[in-house]
Amino acid sequence: MAGSAFDYVIVGAGSAGCVLANRLTEDPDVTVLLLEAGPADRSLFIHMPAAMSYPLTSKRINWMFMTEPEPALNDRAVDVPRGRVLGGSSSINGMVFVRGNPLDYDGWAAMGLPAWSYAHCLPYFRKMETFSGGVDAYRSVGGPLGVSRCDADNPIFAAYLEAGAQAGHHITPDHNGYRQEGLHVAQMTIRNGRRSSTAVAYLRPASARPNLTVRSEALVTTLRFDGRRAVGVDYRRHGMAATAEAAREVIVATGSIGSPHLLLRSGIGDPQHLAEHDVPLVAALPAVGRNLEDHPSFPIQYEAISGASPAKYLSFPGQVAIGLQ
Repeated sequence: MAGSAFDYVIVGAGSAGCVLANRLTEDPDVTVLLLEAGPADRSLFIHMPAAMSYPLTSKRINWMFMTEPEPALNDRAVDVPRGRVLGGSSSINGMVFVRGNPLDYDGWAAMGLPAWSYAHCLPYFRKMETFSGGVDAYRSVGGPLGVSRCDADNPIFAAYLEAGAQAGHHITPDHNGYRQEGLHVAQMTIRNGRRSSTAVAYLRPASARPNLTVRSEALVTTLRFDGRRAVGVDYRRHGMAATAEAAREVIVATGSIGSPHLLLRSGIGDPQHLAEHDVPLVAALPAVGRNLEDHPSFPIQYEAISGASPAKYLSFPGQVAIGLQ
C-alpha cells in the first residue's frame, strides 16, 4: 500500500484516541489519521451493558493479555483484558465510572505539574460528561460521555449500605463529587441503556468529517523517525504493509500495555533491554515499560436466604429478558 500523509497520526482508537480524533478534527484545516488494530465496534454485545461478559472473553476484540506468574498470588498468571476494537477498553470494560482521587492530581501539581492540579482538571471532567444526577459544582450535563447512577433497586443493595453505615463507614452520595471515600452506589458509562464508549461518545459524532480518516484492523508495528523526531508509522492492514507520515505529530495512544510495547519496538526505552533484542536505540528512557500498577478484581459470593437474590437474572430466561429489555 502506498504511503499517505496527514497532520496528525493517532495510533490506537481507544479511550484516548477517539477523544483526540474528535477534538483535533474540530479544526477543518487539520487532517487526522486514526489507526486501530482491531475491528469496528459493530457487535451487539459491545453495546448491551448486561452482556459485558461476552466482549471480555472475545479473542476478536480483546488482546487477551496475561501477566507473568505473580509471586504474591502463588505464581498464578492473571488475565489482563485490553480492548482491541474501536473504543478500545472502553468498549469491553465493566463501565464503572470513577475519577482519579483529587489528592493524586494535587500531588502531581506539587511535584511540578501545576496544570494537573484537581482544580485545573475539574472543568474538563465536567465538560466531558452528561450525568444523570444533574449539575452541581463537581458534575455537569451536556458533554459527550453518558454517565448514569445505577438503579440499585434490589433490597440487598440497600441492606449493604445500611450495614456499612452501622459499621461506622461514610456513605457518599457521589464518589465523583466532593468526597470520593465511602460506600456508594456505582456510576456507569451508560446512556439510554447502552454502553457509552469513547467510540460512541466521541468518534461517531466526528466520523463524517472529511478531515478524519479512520482505518480499523491496522496494526502499527513501529514508529518512523527523522533523527529523534517521530515523523510517521509503519503498519499492516489486511496482510499488506503500509506507511503513514505525520507533518505535525505522531500520537501514541495504545494504552498502558500497548504504548510502552510500541515505544520499545521503536527504540525508545532501556538501552540494555533494547540491545538484548537487537532493537536500535533512538532514545534512552529506562522507565518505559516499567512500574505498571493495576487493580485486582475478584468475586466474593454469598447465598441469599430471601427471594431478593440477583442470581435469578443469571438463569437463561433471566438473560433473555434482560437482553430483550
